[in-house]
Amino acid sequence: MKIAPEVKISDNGFVFNQKTGDSFSLNPSGLELIRMIAEEKELDEIKEAFLIKYDVDDLSFEKDFYEFCTLLKHHQITVHGNPLEFN
Repeated sequence: MKIAPEVKISDNGFVFNQKTGDSFSLNPSGLELIRMIAEEKELDEIKEAFLIKYDVDDLSFEKDFYEFCTLLKHHQITVHGNPLEFN
């Protein structure tokens, strides 16, 4: 999964999709997550960082991660080579 080239992300969590004109605001953990996705980090690396930093269990993180990725895909924030790919 990659962030679409027409998507711009500010340092304060503002996300703007130039293609659709949509904009979104992310909370600090959402911003951290989208930055890791933009850096093309693997799911295991992202999960490990979040499990260490935040009080979250494995299953909850994975559920929230996949929900977040689904929203990103729905709003055309990410591009996928494989339609079943989440990371």
